[in-house]
Amino acid sequence: MYKLIAILVAAMPIILFLRTIFFRKSKIMTEASSAFRRQVDYLVWGIFGLVGCALMYSVGTLVYSFWK
Repeated sequence: MYKLIAILVAAMPIILFLRTIFFRKSKIMTEASSAFRRQVDYLVWGIFGLVGCALMYSVGTLVYSFWK
């Protein structure tokens, strides 16, 4: 019984923290999540750009090898 109470007491801050993050829509959390999404979008577009450059280089090398 004491172990169960100790586990519940230890888990209470985690439960409260998760409830605050996921179930309350505060202005600060909304701004932080939109800023995070914007940064992730920039990262995704950067990766797309790098993949596009690598693809163009590959196609250019292939065309150049046929041209010779």
